[in-house]
Amino acid sequence: MQLNSSKSIRGALATITAALLGANAVSVAGQGKLESSLLYYSESGRVRAGEGIVNISKQLKGDRNIGVKLTLDGLTGATPNGAVPSSKAQTFTGASGRTQNVVQPGVIPLDGSFRDMRFAVDANLSQPWNRVTSSVFGGHFSAEQDYYSFGVNSGITRDFNRKNTTVGLSGSYSHDIVAPRGSAPIPFAFLPVPPDQPPSDDEHESGGVHSTRPKEVFDVVLGVSQILDRKTIMRLNYSYNRTSGYLNDPYKILSVVNDQNSPDAGDPVNYIYESRPRTAGRQALYGQVRRDLAGNTIDLSYRYFWDNWGITSHTVDFFYRWQLKGDKALQPHLRWYHQSQANFYRPFLVNGVAFPQYASADVRLARFSAVTAGLQYSLPITGGSRLNIAAEYYTQVGDRSPPEAIGILRQYDLFPRMKVLMFRLGFESGF
Repeated sequence: MQLNSSKSIRGALATITAALLGANAVSVAGQGKLESSLLYYSESGRVRAGEGIVNISKQLKGDRNIGVKLTLDGLTGATPNGAVPSSKAQTFTGASGRTQNVVQPGVIPLDGSFRDMRFAVDANLSQPWNRVTSSVFGGHFSAEQDYYSFGVNSGITRDFNRKNTTVGLSGSYSHDIVAPRGSAPIPFAFLPVPPDQPPSDDEHESGGVHSTRPKEVFDVVLGVSQILDRKTIMRLNYSYNRTSGYLNDPYKILSVVNDQNSPDAGDPVNYIYESRPRTAGRQALYGQVRRDLAGNTIDLSYRYFWDNWGITSHTVDFFYRWQLKGDKALQPHLRWYHQSQANFYRPFLVNGVAFPQYASADVRLARFSAVTAGLQYSLPITGGSRLNIAAEYYTQVGDRSPPEAIGILRQYDLFPRMKVLMFRLGFESGF
């Protein structure tokens, strides 16, 4: 499931970082904690997804802690395939070759066969070595219809300054296998793939395509947590990610359109599969401040991201936990995000003009801004447990008429506004 291309904060690494910084720690021997949640995600007229998570942690002898997280999610609906609108109807064949999708004139082409299910399990064991030093070890496995991931992670944390300062270093490695429906296409191969298409140097021998492609992912996080006073804590993280192997989205294509001098300028005449670099290096700086305000909590964070694909992004996250009577709480949430486009992002290519080395029309690589606004209500229930109910609204906007648009494309919305509703139901309990 490659719905979220940025996967830049990977599940295993996020688990490690939280453990290193002391999140969700269980401090009493023999005590356990159960956390579970259900998420419903719905893009207006596009993808719908559901996710269930169960997270169990247990304190063992010797202050060791073991945790297991199970995730099951599924999605269905339609997602942009990368092609541009046309003044004529367009017909696309699904990855399996058995389905066809007819797109009406002037409409952004969507892949209506987009569906998948994923199961993932993450496990970790934390081990204190003395009063100020501890480590964590973990593993990860996930499987879906066209993607498999096997990973390990480890980290160490140490307290300084009478435990007012905590420094942590963590790392993870995963070996991923991409198994696209209909096999992995050759970059820049035309649709459909001609029967006499020669295979590229890294392809299997039959048909210029093959069923699976590997991907290697390395992550490192260096984190510092500092207690500033009795009511304030600050965290700073630096993360580095290196990914190599098959980084294309096998379901994304580009339109090749008539040039500016054609009577049908901007209308597609052909379609090709995208081509991305085989390596990506990503870095991020993250800062967070949490402060108690008369029993309420304010949480403000900022993240700056950059990579060697030319993308930079800024993320500002704000939470305010308002404590109510009866141990109930309201938590509004506001998030702002902006990113630049990848240096090989192209909304389309022009017929008769030499193709660049790399090109992708995936809007997730485009320049856009997004805002998320939400509210969570938390209340205690029987047996010391808690129930969390949250709703969020997400909207994403990009350049609807980029300057490179030619001919008929100037009349169309090439980056329709995305609107998403998300609902979460969470449960927490000790045992």
